[in-house]
This record gives sequence, structure tokens and C-alpha cells, in this order.
Amino acid sequence: MIERIVEFYKGIKDNKKGIISLFCVSLIIFMLTVAVYFVADYVMTDSSKKSSISVWDYSYIEKAGITPTSELRIFNAQTPIVTDRNVKKDNIYLTKTFEPSAKKRTLVLISDHSPMKIKINGREVYNNQYETAEFTGNCYNAVTLDSSEREQVVEVFMKLPLSVRFEAFFSNSSNPAFSFSLGFFVGVFIAVLGLVSLAVFVFFSFKRKEKFNTIAFALLLVYTGLSVAFLKLSDCSYILNAPIWLNIQTVIVHLTFIAGVLCALSWFSNRKNYVLMSLGTVGISILLVLVSFNSIVLAISTWLMSALCFLCACHAVNGTVLYLFKRTVYAMPIFVITAYYALMSLLAGVFLYFRVSGMYAFTISVPTLILGGVIEYIHISNYKYKKANSQINEQISRYGDSVKDISYFIKSIFDCNDKDTFFDTAVEQISVLLKKYNNKNNNLGYGVGVKTKNGYKEIINHNLSNCNYEIIEKNSKNNDKNFIFSGFYFDYVLKKESGIYAIIHFENVADGLDMFFESMIDAVYCALATAFKKVYDKHSNLGIDVIFTELAENTEVDNGYSLEHLVHIQKYTKALCKSCDMSDDEASQIGLAAKLHDIGKLAIPKIIINKEGRLTEEEQATISNHAKYGYIILSAYTNEPLLLLAAEIARYHHEKYDGSGPNGLKGEEIPLVARIVTICDVYDALVSERSYKKAWPEDRAKAYILENKGILFDPILCDKFLECISDIEL
Repeated sequence: MIERIVEFYKGIKDNKKGIISLFCVSLIIFMLTVAVYFVADYVMTDSSKKSSISVWDYSYIEKAGITPTSELRIFNAQTPIVTDRNVKKDNIYLTKTFEPSAKKRTLVLISDHSPMKIKINGREVYNNQYETAEFTGNCYNAVTLDSSEREQVVEVFMKLPLSVRFEAFFSNSSNPAFSFSLGFFVGVFIAVLGLVSLAVFVFFSFKRKEKFNTIAFALLLVYTGLSVAFLKLSDCSYILNAPIWLNIQTVIVHLTFIAGVLCALSWFSNRKNYVLMSLGTVGISILLVLVSFNSIVLAISTWLMSALCFLCACHAVNGTVLYLFKRTVYAMPIFVITAYYALMSLLAGVFLYFRVSGMYAFTISVPTLILGGVIEYIHISNYKYKKANSQINEQISRYGDSVKDISYFIKSIFDCNDKDTFFDTAVEQISVLLKKYNNKNNNLGYGVGVKTKNGYKEIINHNLSNCNYEIIEKNSKNNDKNFIFSGFYFDYVLKKESGIYAIIHFENVADGLDMFFESMIDAVYCALATAFKKVYDKHSNLGIDVIFTELAENTEVDNGYSLEHLVHIQKYTKALCKSCDMSDDEASQIGLAAKLHDIGKLAIPKIIINKEGRLTEEEQATISNHAKYGYIILSAYTNEPLLLLAAEIARYHHEKYDGSGPNGLKGEEIPLVARIVTICDVYDALVSERSYKKAWPEDRAKAYILENKGILFDPILCDKFLECISDIEL
């Protein structure tokens, strides 16, 4: 628990700006919701004033059912009923004299769950548990005023268990037991909408044989609609007037917030603790409210239930913050909506205290509909992602197969020692690579133009007509690019110190718009440019290990990283090897080999490597393949000890000491050199800034290494690394 709190605190500290920004979004939505409510309430109140029956005489009474003898006060639209807190009186008496009428009328009186007795011309015509119950399950009360040629005096005796709420109007309903209520029909509409959505989602679930998470939202919609309808039923009917219905209504309404939070969190896999806390909240809330048969106890227990709902929502917000730290998909919108739910549940508690019943329905229905919008957005995004998933998997498979051919291309091009062989090998092997990746590339056109004083001399032409190398050069200078790609054609610009030397042009490329294809030909260019220096900058005697080091550096820069990472890895690795009692030569060799540990990223799309925010599962799998790709590229050189050592490091540097890594190697099954580089690589990644994170302080990075001792890292190497890290000069 303490570790979780520490993790939460550190995450808040490191991601403070992002979390505050997201919370501000929740706050803005919350404020807009409140503003909409007050505008709607003003319009509805203004409209209800026109139809309400005003001017009643009233007085507080000490004893139930006794007509007061003291002077009565006037209550009307401009003068509300005064709550006299100095006088402890639980009953109120209201009276009004109605003019003669030739038609029968239904008089509706709305209270705050007040037991009520009504007399007409001194005769009792209605009694809703007055003098027998503390409160009632309904707010709606109605009597029929028959047609009469004389005035009719209506007397209302009302107990005040919760608040002084009194509204009166004539209803057009022929049945006094039920009157029209907009809130009730809104609730019914939401429930019907939920049922229709549920039917649609269930149908598509069966049809496509997959589970739709939006089914959870459809069920929430049905529940919310029924909750709103049940809540507002007390304002339009006196059928459910037993006191227990108020307790049940209170539980159902407030638990809607918990249901909404759980619905939002249903998109996350690890939500057991939230479910358990919510169930605990539900149990305590039901127990508190259902056993409350006294108005004071009911008010206290209801406020406690609101507080529990708020704490439950806050706990969910805490959980989504942790998901934000882990860059989990959909964590941002879920954080916003759960924070919004927490704010709305708090507001509901406030309005509960002030007995504003209309806000109950509003704080239930509106957040649920907004949650629906968020979930539907997530669902559509998820659906689009799944739809494209099969194509991406096919591309990943083809791309993985092409890495062997990229490796063969690199070996072939590095073996070239003169320009004719270089260009012939380049266009031939690139053509083979393109055709293997996609069998539609059978109509390729390509050419090589070497720059001269008088323009370009075309030394290779296959299936091309009028290739304008001058325009390609101009585009290269305008875009400041040496690799130009446009889907159906691409150009490689090869430069010497004096400027452009040659241009290799390919066209009629089929289906060249996917990111894996672009990454493949980009990787080819990276190797081509490195080999070009060997051939044309008079480095023909340059060792293959030095060439690969340069290729690794080009890859690092090409992916938007600094060369410092490779330098740091080399120094960390060398120092850790020496602390393991290795010789200087052996430590230096392993340090050089460590610089090639990520060379497999040569074959990973840059759009994935440099992506900000959370990676999808496929993107994570693609990036994790760089270890395998690096091994394939380096292991082709069976006569180069340094490259074979680098291949071993590349393949196993993401293994975990507890055996949970990609190849499942555990403990000392993982090669020692890989275990060494793993610690060095992780530490430098932590203290370096990336597109998806800020640099960690050194103390925090060291603490992370120590915390994962024996889990991710070799425990002995952990201790040695932490001992020697402070002595390394970067």
C-alpha cells in the first residue's frame, strides 16, 4: 500500500501539468453542466410560476391537525414561506379559498415527502399518512375540487420531516393519482433508449461473435432511465407512498454514480479493487439508508452515502491516474469522465442537503449521457482499430520476413568496394526486396544518375523514361531531405562532402503507403548511405565493426535520439564489465558491442518509435521485435566476433531476470553480456528524455534499479552497477 502511494505521488509530481490540464477539462465540463442546469431551471421555474397557484395563508402549528388561532402569514410567488428556526415546530398549516367553478378540477400539491392531510370546506378528503408516519415515499398529493357555485376553502395540514417545500397547481389529468411530469418521461425515454441500444449491441455481438463493451453502457442507460423515472414518479403520483419507497429511491439514485464509474472503468482489465470498493460502498449505503425510519437519521445516512459515493469516484480517479502513468489506451478520456463523475457526485450531495430534488435527476441523467458519448467515442476508435488490425498483422508478418532480406542487402552492399558494383548491387537488391515484400511490384522502374558539371549522367536505367534528376535534387534541397518518399516512388540522394554525388530513383511502387513499407526502404537508405561512405570516401579498408557502429549511430539519429545514449551505454557497460573483474580489452570489446544493441530499430517504423503517448499492443509488439531484427542483421557475419557478440546482446538485452522476458530466459540462462547491457540500457533510458516521458532524476532511477533487483535485473550486477555508477565520467 505504501509503495502504491509513493508511486502515485511520484507520478503526480512528474506528470503534474498533464494531470492538471485533464482535470481542468473535467472542471470545464462540470461547470458547463451546472450552467445548463441553472439556465434550464430558470426557464422551467419561470414557466411553472405562470401555472402555479399562488397566495396561500400559512402558519406553523405546534400540534398536528389543529387549526391555528394566531394570525396567518401570506405565501405567494414573491413571498416564500419563512423558515423560523427559532421555533421548533414540525407542522405547518396552509389555507386558500377558491372561487366558484362550473367544472371539476384536480388540485395538485407537491411537498418534500411530507405526510399531509387536506380538508375541503372543513371535511377531510385526503390523508397521506398524516399523524402516522415520519415521512412518505411520495411528494405528489392531489384532490378533486368538484364543480361548485360557492367558494371552496382548502386547508392543508403538512408535517415537515425534511424541508418546507410547497407547490400547488391545477392538473389537466383526469386521474388525480397521476399527473404529467417532464422528468418522469425523460427517465422513461432514457430507459427506452438504453433498451434499444442494448438490443443493437447484443445483435452485433452475436453477429460478429465478439463482446461489445458498450453493452455495459446500454445497461447503465437502462438503469439510469429507470432511476430517473422512479425518482420523478414521487413528483407525479401518490401510488408509492409508503415511507420505505423514499429509502429505496435514495439508494437507487445515488448508486447510479457508482454504476457509472464502474462502467467507465470496464475498459480497463485490472479493476478488481474498484469493484470491491464499490460493492462495499453499495453495501454500507443500503444498510445506512434502508434502516433509517427517522427523518434526521435518514438525512444523516443519505449524506454519508453521498460521501461514500464521492470517495468511490475519487478512488476511481486515483486509479485512472495510475493508468495515465502507464500510458494505457483510453486512460485520458476515462480520467476526464471519472473526475467529472466525482465532481457531479459531490454536487449531488450538496443539492441533497438543500433538498433540490430536480437536481437529482439532472445529476444522474446528464453525466450518464456524457459518459455514453465518451464510451461511444472509445468504441468507435476501438472498432476502427480492430478493423485495421488484421491488415496491420499481415503487414507486420510481411515486414518481419523482409528483415532477413534487409540483412542480406546490408551484407551485400557493405561488401562492395567500387562504384559500379555498388550501384549494380544497390538497384538489384532493392528490386528483389520490393518484390518480396509485395508481389505486385513487378513493373518497377529505376535509374541511377551521377552528377557531373553539365548535369546528371544516367548510368543505370530500367523501365524509365525521361527521369529528371535536377527536379529530384531541387526537391531534396527544398525539403532538406536525402530520402524522398511519395507512396508510388522514392529517391535516395547520396552525398559527398562537396555535395550531391548521385541519385537513385525508383517508381511504379505498388501499395507503398503503409508505414512498414516506408520503414523498410528507409532502413535500406540508412545502410546505403553508410556503405556509400566506405566506397567513395576512400574508407575501403574500414573494418566492418566500425561501419556497423556508424550504422548504429545513423539509426539512433534517424530515430530522433541523441548519440549520447550510445556513448553512455558504451561507458556504463565498460565500467560494469571491469567491476566484474574483466580485462580492459574484454570490457572495451563488450562496450563497443553494446553500442549496437538497438541496431534492430533500423527496421522499426519511426512513426512508432517517436510516437507520443500510449502505444497499442501491436505497436508495442513491433518495437519489441527490434531485438530479434538486430540479431538477424548482426548474426549474418559469422566471421566477425564483435558482431556475433553484439548479436547476442541485441537478442537478449530485453530479457528479465525472473524469466518474464520475451524469450523466457531466467537468471543465468541469460548471457552475462546481455544482463550487463540490460541494466545500463534501462538506467540511461530512465535518466534521458524521450518523446513519451521526461528525464528522471538520478536518485529515482537508482531507486528503480534497486527496486527491481532480482526481478528485472541480476541482483549481483545491480549492486556492482550502483557502486560504480558515480565514478563514471560521461
